[in-house]
Amino acid sequence: MYVVYRHTFDIGKISGKNLKWGVVRGWGLTVGFDWNTKNDGYGSKKRMLVAGPTVSFDVPAFLDVSLLWLDESNAPNGINTRYHYKDHAALNVAWGIPIGGTPLSFGGYFLHIGSKGQNELGGPTAAETHLDAKLMLDLGAVAGGPKNTFLVGFAYEYWKNKFGNPTTGLPVVFAGANGRAGPGATAKTPMIRAEYHF
Repeated sequence: MYVVYRHTFDIGKISGKNLKWGVVRGWGLTVGFDWNTKNDGYGSKKRMLVAGPTVSFDVPAFLDVSLLWLDESNAPNGINTRYHYKDHAALNVAWGIPIGGTPLSFGGYFLHIGSKGQNELGGPTAAETHLDAKLMLDLGAVAGGPKNTFLVGFAYEYWKNKFGNPTTGLPVVFAGANGRAGPGATAKTPMIRAEYHF
């Protein structure tokens, strides 16, 4: 199981004040966590706390930009204590924008995570770039049903240096320890996506 939770506290709503300024709709504080129970050969058991400011731009639907602080640790198989990476920063952009008056929308997120220092075996980590973009058709609305309930479309994921594992660099000494992880640390995945919102 892998759980990701983020919540943005809207400062304007909390204070009861209109903080709109130019193209900015509002300001917020985003907090959250990642938590997993992965039990494969590596078994990362990742825990991560997330916090930082968020700017919401004045567009149809939403466009949010966050600068986040990450505190990440894991406890993989063979490591007796929980290993804490160096605290690191991330830039996160999330959007969901309707396309004119059509039943189409363009959504997704872009995440750039800074290097988190050495891994638990003393090897290097690398900055990550993760893009997940989608063009979705509101099939429910087209079929005469409720809007924004059942969507289908095309998506593309690009993830370089996945989980901080270097794609390029020095040759691998042994898997997961030093050097590069190789092409498996970069994903380029086109897909057909279906979403049900309830």
